[in-house]
Amino acid sequence: PNFNPTSKKRCLLVNSLLVVCVLAILYIWNHSESSTTTAAIRRQAIVKAFKHAWKGYRKYAWGKDELKPVSGTSDESLGLGTTLIDSLDTLWLMGLEEEFAEARQWVAEKLVLNQSRFVNLFDVTIRILGGLLSTYHLTGDSLFLEKAVELGNRLIPCFSASSTVPFPEVNLATAQVVAPTSGCSPVSEVGSLQLEFRDLSLITGDPREDWSQGW
Repeated sequence: PNFNPTSKKRCLLVNSLLVVCVLAILYIWNHSESSTTTAAIRRQAIVKAFKHAWKGYRKYAWGKDELKPVSGTSDESLGLGTTLIDSLDTLWLMGLEEEFAEARQWVAEKLVLNQSRFVNLFDVTIRILGGLLSTYHLTGDSLFLEKAVELGNRLIPCFSASSTVPFPEVNLATAQVVAPTSGCSPVSEVGSLQLEFRDLSLITGDPREDWSQGW
């Protein structure tokens, strides 16, 4: 038979390309499986760590703001179950249904917002109001929206017309506000309140300027 060097070279080239393609597919397949396995292991480790921390909070500081892990005692600076509410969306995202149900029950039965105590606007907004709103968005449970609306109403006095910036503290029961002791409010605090209050305004359709304009 006639020998054609050009045809032989083309066959070798095609075969080489096929081998490269097969190797590339196998590499991608194995790498994808490895990445998926690694991600699953990491997720499990994160959930395990969270459950360990949650178990300690539940045992030593249930319903309190924060757990002091070394002493096994708790902190109650806000009196609003800060850690519990701040963790609601995480419980939901991790699929910890039993823990979430128990935390929801606490919110429904134990969370009291009508307290005669001064609280920091920034802390309560980002942790309590934000926690309630994010959980409402994830679950659609009206309980969390109702609590968020009540809390928003109790924080509104901070946005007084007599001040160009929000007051940093408010009494949740009396609506009395307190001016900053330093004479000024940190920009990092007053400048990061828009997300929660604008979201509250959009959800409720409440046209109040305090909720929808400027904050």
